Amino acid sequence: MSNQYITAEEHLPDTEETETVLQVRDAETKEIFHSRARIAKDPTQLEQPKSLSVVKGPHETTQEQWYIEFVDETTTTEERLEQLLEEQADRSNVINTRSSDLNVLLRYLVETGQYESTADATRELLFEQLAEEHPSLLETYVDLKTEYESDPLQAVLEDG
Repeated sequence: MSNQYITAEEHLPDTEETETVLQVRDAETKEIFHSRARIAKDPTQLEQPKSLSVVKGPHETTQEQWYIEFVDETTTTEERLEQLLEEQADRSNVINTRSSDLNVLLRYLVETGQYESTADATRELLFEQLAEEHPSLLETYVDLKTEYESDPLQAVLEDG
């Protein structure tokens, strides 16, 4: 990893003083990852500041110089997705938003024939939004899931 990182302004927290989990990209390797970090415009506010370019604007062409200090070990998107994929085998696949508003809206879409069920509507709408907002995340996940499911050793371990 380099000492120069990039993030979009939309990923920044409201205040500089707090720790946050921030999505950043390594300027050298282009790797995108999430990490617990502190950020500041003034490098003297951090113990181990590293350069952070904050991009903004409609085409992210404007850059502002900030600084970042990582609080814990960084986890790449791929590493975290692998961990979550492995953990998912032992967890429920039910997602509950506990939202009466969403429930009403999804039921309406089902009753008007736009979807077969609220589960179908939820899946399709979420996947569409993820594809639009986070295409690289979906691509990485698809590659990992394909690799995970086609691993003969993993299949033997799970069956045994």
